[in-house]
Amino acid sequence: MRASRSPSTSPPSTVSRRRARRAEGCARAGDDDAFRDDAVALTRRAALAAARAVVLHTACARPSIASPRETLSRAWTRATGAPEDVTFPSSFAGDWLATATCVDVSAPLGTSYVRDIETFERERREIGRRTTYPVRFARNARGDVVFDRAFNVDALATSRGGGRDVVREIEWDIDDPNVLKLTTSDGTRVFYKITARSSARDDDARTMTTSELAEIVLDRNRSGSPSVKSTRVVTKYKWRDVDDAREGPAIVASQTVYEYLSPVGDAGTASRDDADAAFIRARGRAVSQSVHRIAMIRYPDR
Repeated sequence: MRASRSPSTSPPSTVSRRRARRAEGCARAGDDDAFRDDAVALTRRAALAAARAVVLHTACARPSIASPRETLSRAWTRATGAPEDVTFPSSFAGDWLATATCVDVSAPLGTSYVRDIETFERERREIGRRTTYPVRFARNARGDVVFDRAFNVDALATSRGGGRDVVREIEWDIDDPNVLKLTTSDGTRVFYKITARSSARDDDARTMTTSELAEIVLDRNRSGSPSVKSTRVVTKYKWRDVDDAREGPAIVASQTVYEYLSPVGDAGTASRDDADAAFIRARGRAVSQSVHRIAMIRYPDR
């Protein structure tokens, strides 16, 4: 078992403030539109919040499980035709500080199709809210740069929880990356399985689009069946050299999360018959979607 390296736990407030000022300067100087629009996310206030979130999280960061299982991963690739994992440019490797903003939450078919209306309404209230958290891209046993899902899920949950230890236990294998299991502090168990993925990368244009379809099972230890849903996450990246970024965002992304009904699991507030009828009427279309904009800077040095 190999433990992931944690980012520096030194408070990066001074470096973050300097980077924030330069990010604002990039916006005024008229950099590339994709970076100029996202540079404003790295304000002084956001940078200071980032410092607090990172220090709170990394003080007790859990390692991701990473025992090599290349044989299983390659067998999955042969069976599905999908890549073993999404791989990123070598320049992505390492630790980053991300600021994400939810810009839209909608129900294309109407809220009557949304089973977890409480979560949906909470997400709508978070439109415009900025969340700052550490992000890590690590190398697997093949030397590919991949998303460190265990570290990143834990970091995002901790940041959204205001620094509270939201995730009690998390299990994920960097060399067999299609299944992630976690247990939250309130006992909720989450099973996340990727069932399809694709990616397209243009190194000359420095752009990349990834798509992952997954099945999510949530067991809240309540009466009734666990809730089951399908989700597709489509992320469009654009990047530039850190030196060219002038300490502004070197990576920006637009991410859309689509959720779909499942014919199994908890029906939510609807009866089983009504839930089944809604599943048929939805005809595989997304019942909710959220759009997020993300800007990343290199994790501040000591």
